[in-house]
Amino acid sequence: MKRDIECTHPSHRVARLKKLIIYAIGSMAFALAPAIAAAQSYPSKIVRIVVAQAPGSSADVVARILAKKLNEHWNNPVIVENKPGANGNIGMGAVATAAPDGYTLGLAVPSVMTVNPFVYKNMSFKPMEDLVPVTQVTSIEFGLFVNPELPIKTVEELISYSKKKTEGLTYSSAGVGNLGHLAGELFAGQAGVTMRHIPNKGDTPGLLDVMSGSTDMMFAPLPSALGFVRSGKLTLLAVASRKRTTSFPDVPTLIESNLPNAITEGWTGIVAPAGTPPSVIAEIEQAVNNILKDQEVTAAINSQGFDVAGTSSESFGQLMQADTLKWGQVIEKAGIKFN
Repeated sequence: MKRDIECTHPSHRVARLKKLIIYAIGSMAFALAPAIAAAQSYPSKIVRIVVAQAPGSSADVVARILAKKLNEHWNNPVIVENKPGANGNIGMGAVATAAPDGYTLGLAVPSVMTVNPFVYKNMSFKPMEDLVPVTQVTSIEFGLFVNPELPIKTVEELISYSKKKTEGLTYSSAGVGNLGHLAGELFAGQAGVTMRHIPNKGDTPGLLDVMSGSTDMMFAPLPSALGFVRSGKLTLLAVASRKRTTSFPDVPTLIESNLPNAITEGWTGIVAPAGTPPSVIAEIEQAVNNILKDQEVTAAINSQGFDVAGTSSESFGQLMQADTLKWGQVIEKAGIKFN
């Protein structure tokens, strides 16, 4: 009875409360210790940036610019590892199954994150669940390219020309489910024209088909076609972005051509395996965004035809969610399947 009375004494209750608070703080510190330690020691070994495209591709160039500067920023080795194949599934699948410690990152593009889940029946991973956004690195303008020998100077003339052809227009892409493929389907739906898709094995082979006259047109990233346009081998009919491009300020947008809902914009961004400590994600995000503010880096990226982005992990995630909804609808309407 005496013990019960003592425990109800105010001073005893205060002492007991203090012990509970100290215990709770200790438990929280213990739980957070791995994340704190990870942030303090990261990076302490080689960081790999996996690129799911071949060496020399536009994504590869961006990754190597980042790797060089991250190496200098962290005073720690950062390397690029190319794992092309299956429209990006092989490379990003390797990232998704890597240890979630920040030492294996991926340079993601729209096709693998927001398109492939709708196109491939049996993917070994779920991009939006098994990979987490770190930061958007670049944005990429897409252009509508045609053979310069076609009697076409405007988008309106292209639509009219298509309606005169029995089988409609043919258009190239870098492959089934590629963003250029979806841009073509989006354009056809918005313009009310019939178009036949001729997939290839990359942007350059597809553009070569347009130049040879094997196909009529193609949607492709501007960086892939700048040289061909400047040499007169391709005609840039319009850009599929929200505003005109600084590279070709006289070329109108599809919005100006009365197709306001035919916008196609690409991007690259850093992703990490799900489960990577938030403190490590924050460190990588901050490091990359600081690097993207460097004038030398901006100039190098701009010279490849990209615009520098640099966003928060949250906003990059929102961009991918919006793209997933948009392209999912296009894919369903067009009935696109790969396997």
